Amino acid sequence: MTDDATALVTGGSGAIGRATAEALADDGLNVAVGYFRDESAALESATAVEARGQKATAVQGDVSDRTDASRLVDAALELGPLCTVVNAAGVVDPGSIDDAPTSLERTLAVNVEGAVNVTAEAIDYLRKTDGNVVNVASVAATIGSVDTTYATSKAGLLGFTRALAREVGPDGVRVNAVAPGPVDTPMNDVITESLEDRRFRGHHTVDTLLDRYEATPEEVADAVRFVASHEFITGEVLHVDGGMSV
Repeated sequence: MTDDATALVTGGSGAIGRATAEALADDGLNVAVGYFRDESAALESATAVEARGQKATAVQGDVSDRTDASRLVDAALELGPLCTVVNAAGVVDPGSIDDAPTSLERTLAVNVEGAVNVTAEAIDYLRKTDGNVVNVASVAATIGSVDTTYATSKAGLLGFTRALAREVGPDGVRVNAVAPGPVDTPMNDVITESLEDRRFRGHHTVDTLLDRYEATPEEVADAVRFVASHEFITGEVLHVDGGMSV
């Protein structure tokens, strides 16, 4: 790891984003916390990083906008050499296939295009540091356990992960994804309530192989940290779903 090694975590105001920022700070990385709306939560994430002895900044931006994506990367570079990009920004707009035409554009713009935008802006810097990208996907990409727009977007993110790993591996850059099942977050509550109301056979109807249903944000963050730090894993999708995808 280079001196002053830095990570950019998009969606850093959310539960998984904050836990990831903290986990990477524990590994000695500075962290740029990207957020879209919740400045207060993003500042709390940055403060948590600083409490671990690392530098941090909170920077607002819409990852679906290429100019904003560039600004997020620039903010990270102000902290130090960029070694890790975690694409954790995501949205969900639960609804039926009848609603999909209106919700699909924004869901794809954030969940897929956002990851592509940020990574494209960061990739030259990651080549210089033999860095890595971690995309936060979902078990829904594999088993279709959330509505069509969300599952479609997360499946696209897995394709992006594998194709990019092939492209930039010769440059020394690793690309992986973490695919959580249900996680104890406000977003998961929104998903579950919507699916139950529509009698959609979503992930709330699928058992894990363990004696509990949800992961904690910290458990997802540990998986992100693992693939980010492992120097011989690339093109991998690590499910953090209690065996749900089995």
